[in-house]
Amino acid sequence: MLPSQRHLFSIPEDVTYLDAAYMSPIPRSAAEAGAKGVQVKAAPWAMTIGSYYDECERARTLAASFIGATPDDIAIIPATSYGIAVAAANVAVKPGSVILMMENEHPSHRYAWYEIARQKGAAVVTVSRQPDEPWAAALAAAIRNAKAPVSVVAGTLVHWFEGMTVDIAVVAEAARAVGASLVLDGTQWVGAVPFDVSRVRPDFLSFATYKFLLGPYRLAFLYADKAWQEKGRPIEFHSWNRIGGDRSDFYLETMPDYLPGARRFDMGERSDFAVLPIAINAMELLQGWGAPAVSERLSHLNRLIWREAERHGFGGPRADLRAPHISVVELGERFRGELARQLKEAKVFVTIRGTKMRITPHIYNEDEDVAKLFALTNSVTS
Repeated sequence: MLPSQRHLFSIPEDVTYLDAAYMSPIPRSAAEAGAKGVQVKAAPWAMTIGSYYDECERARTLAASFIGATPDDIAIIPATSYGIAVAAANVAVKPGSVILMMENEHPSHRYAWYEIARQKGAAVVTVSRQPDEPWAAALAAAIRNAKAPVSVVAGTLVHWFEGMTVDIAVVAEAARAVGASLVLDGTQWVGAVPFDVSRVRPDFLSFATYKFLLGPYRLAFLYADKAWQEKGRPIEFHSWNRIGGDRSDFYLETMPDYLPGARRFDMGERSDFAVLPIAINAMELLQGWGAPAVSERLSHLNRLIWREAERHGFGGPRADLRAPHISVVELGERFRGELARQLKEAKVFVTIRGTKMRITPHIYNEDEDVAKLFALTNSVTS
């Protein structure tokens, strides 16, 4: 099994950081790459035209490798919400139709659908589930039994708030059966869970880099299915996503056609000289370890989390419904309001929402980190 890679990060010895689903630290080498990238803008007279293209294409290629896609399938965007907005601007939403999503879906994958529903005269329907019911079963049933045509299913592989896995292949099959578009948010799992878009075939998949991809804030990627690469329309209009936009005389003529593939959805100023090198370095590290090795490491740590949680009498989702890389532990009646403060004072970092404690390790964590967290948690809640 891949050992802890803590030595590659600037994490102080007295810090126990178990909050990758909030924001992961970046590796030291990635921080150094970003610092070098800043110098490109510090000395613009030394720039070459390659500064606008080379890193974009390297980042695009790396991002594609984490989801079984090709570089032509990937657009460079600033945030998950941007990618969802692109999807919402393209998929067909007819008046009277419904857009389905899980209850308590992440805001970045929620608000665009309410906006497009308002514009198109459609409705957003949030799907709840019965206790111990798999999310995929609840969503598939809602698709099949919808009282109005389903135009879009907003999906993901894991419920970010509950730490429960979603069998997205089941959801995708149900969506295709009724002719609905499938749009995915991958921010909480790309980089942690092996995935192949060819199995699920979503219309769009948007994912940021600042969580499990160990990358910078304000950078994300958008996968677009081949159909949208030919007919899709971006939400920004500039020369970088136009055929001929790289010509030295690009300003003399209006370029009517978009670049082939998902590049038509690229954001303006995509060539961020400081941000892209950070993402490239971090993704190269992850790619070097390999998705199976990273996934195995995270699964190991999360099994330890649940072993400790159960040993101390805490609850959570049924074992077969748990995400392999995110653990949401229910503290229930033992929750104490001072827990978050005391953990922070001890330099132990997790996310606490209500009576739930979300624990998300990454490859820089060790078994001892899990033991320390639960020893402190048990001392506060007992």
